[in-house]
Amino acid sequence: MLILCVSACANAQTRTLALYAEWPRGLDAGSGVIMRAELQRLLAPAGLEVVWKTLADRKAGEDFELVAVSSFEGLCAVDEPASNPAITASLADTSISNGHILPFFRVDCDRLIRMLGSQLEPALLGRALARLVAHELYHIVAQTTDHQERGVAKAAFSIRDLTDARFELDAWSLSRMRPPSIARVSESSSGETGR
Repeated sequence: MLILCVSACANAQTRTLALYAEWPRGLDAGSGVIMRAELQRLLAPAGLEVVWKTLADRKAGEDFELVAVSSFEGLCAVDEPASNPAITASLADTSISNGHILPFFRVDCDRLIRMLGSQLEPALLGRALARLVAHELYHIVAQTTDHQERGVAKAAFSIRDLTDARFELDAWSLSRMRPPSIARVSESSSGETGR
């Protein structure tokens, strides 16, 4: 009964996250569909529904529980060789100012393409992009710079992490992303079931 209550409460506590992002340069439509579906699959257990918006789509009076702004740098094309601009330290990063996590992040498409290889399947690129976006949204929603040892919240990804069929956020990271009341109920219920 408690598990049903937690499940129902979690569904009732779904929050909308507006993700403002221009379409990544060079990304084909198929990769984009995969990216959006994979991101929603990853964030659904945290009670988040992602609404993709562009800055041009903004309307007066729109209200979202959470907002993030993303930029995709470079060329996100699977059939083009990646350019070689200055190498950045990571595939993606979130803005921090005076110790506060800001709702802005960027994804380095050129570096991702170099890592994965320029002849990869479009579906794998979409999956990889979604996992990078999910990682940065974890930092923004949970308001933490902490990383985990495994899953989408870990500090560094391998090619396998980015492209395998399954790669998830771990339970601790999901609980950090949920509203406080749902996170407390989920933690107490998982303790009662012996997990």
